Formats: sequence, structure tokens, C-alpha cells
Amino acid sequence: MLASVERKKIVSVSCCNQVLPIVYSDCGEGFPLLYLHGWGQNLGAFGPLIDALPLSLRHIAVDFPGFGDSPKPAENWGVPDYAEFVHQFIKKLDLEPCIIIGHSFGGRVGFRLAHKRPECVLGLFLIGAAGIRRKVPLRRRIRIKTIRGIARAAARCIPNPIGAKIKGSLYNRIASRDYKEAGAMRGILVKVIHDDVRDILSSIQQPVTLLYGSDDSETPPETGRQMHDRLPNSDYIELPGFDHYTILTRGRHQIAHQLKNFLQKWNATS
Repeated sequence: MLASVERKKIVSVSCCNQVLPIVYSDCGEGFPLLYLHGWGQNLGAFGPLIDALPLSLRHIAVDFPGFGDSPKPAENWGVPDYAEFVHQFIKKLDLEPCIIIGHSFGGRVGFRLAHKRPECVLGLFLIGAAGIRRKVPLRRRIRIKTIRGIARAAARCIPNPIGAKIKGSLYNRIASRDYKEAGAMRGILVKVIHDDVRDILSSIQQPVTLLYGSDDSETPPETGRQMHDRLPNSDYIELPGFDHYTILTRGRHQIAHQLKNFLQKWNATS
């Protein structure tokens, strides 16, 4: 375990009519940076990056509800609910305003937070940010529609449990890895992947830096370029040779360098 995230803390956060015990890490002192991890990950994903940064900055990384050691919400949250959770977490720890550092799903949540609660966010520093729905090729759309039709027909016409088993087997042929692995979080995942932030980007006035790995197939660089075109105050940076995950590990020193440049906008100690 990396030193930056090995000492975990717990705080009770009230959101969406429930109180959740939320696990987070907190190290360093000074300018607050709040780290929001990607789908299927946890606060440990930022360990290598935080360890590459000085402790003259305050680094707070959180396990989203339903990830890591934080419990799943009672209801199936959408991205706006997760954004409101982050707002309540920021208030609880008295971090307002802070810099949001988000990876993938964490970037999607960061956009929603900056739009709905701009007073909480000084700026967004986003790595492989998700948020724009990718166009599905026609051939794949036809395949998905066909298999879904066959699966539903099997479930209707063949008695359980055989019909249900056939339906599940067919659905697994078209499901994404995240969907297959989501388990109890599947209802939340469905809401998340249908969330598209394009309509709100033009209203986000805070400075935004978008970093993408050139080899990222999960959130391709084209996603970042589309976001950059819509954001009124953004920089787009593409780092060669990194994919969606290695950008946080092998690419940590390059990200740390870009983050230090970003923080100079507020004369933050780096």
C-alpha cells in the first residue's frame, strides 16, 4: 500500500435521504486537492500520483459510495446524485472551494459538480474523463438489437430456469466488461453510462485541464477534444504511449508536472 493512501479515515456523509460511512484518505497540508476515482476503482488508484506530489499540498482521496470500502447507496444513484454526494463531502470536511482531480467516471462527476455547485470548485484537472456517449457503429447496433430480441423471445417462450439461463447467456455476448462485473452496482452503471455532459460544458466557467493517453480505448482522446471544443476555459493535453490506466502509474510524473502548472493559476504551493 502506498504511504499516501494507507491511513484511511471514515466520515459520515448525508446525501439523498441516507447517511453513509465514507472511507477516504487525507495527507499533507495546504491547498486542498480532492481526488475522484474511476468506475470499478477506489481511492488507491491515485496513490502513485499523490506520492509524486509534495506534502505542501493537501491530498484528499475518497471511495465513492459502492466502491472500495464505502457502502453502496440504498437506491440506484445517477451521476447528479454522485455530484451531490461530493458536494456534501466537501462541506463535511470544510474543503470549499477546492480543486477536483478526476479520473474517468470521477471526471464525469466533476463536470456535474462544477455545473450545479460552482462555488465548491476552483478548477477541474481531469484525466481520461468520461462524459460523452460514444456512437455505436451500425453493425454493432444491429447485432445488439438482434441478440436482445432472441434473448427476450427465449425468456418468454421457454420455461424457467432454462429460458432465463439462455437469456443471460445471450446478454453476456453483448455486455461490456463493466456491465458483467458490476454486480449489485449494475443499476447504477446503467444510469451512469446514459449520462452525457455535452449540454452543460459551455456553462462551466472554471479553468479545466483535460489529459488523455494517446492509447486510451476506454475514453479515447477524441472524447477530450470534443469536450475541449465545448468548454470556454480549457486546455487539452495528450500524453503519448499511455492507456486509460497506465497514465496514472507510469505517467504519474508527467501528470504531476502538468498539475503543478495548473495550480500556478492560484499561486498554490507546489
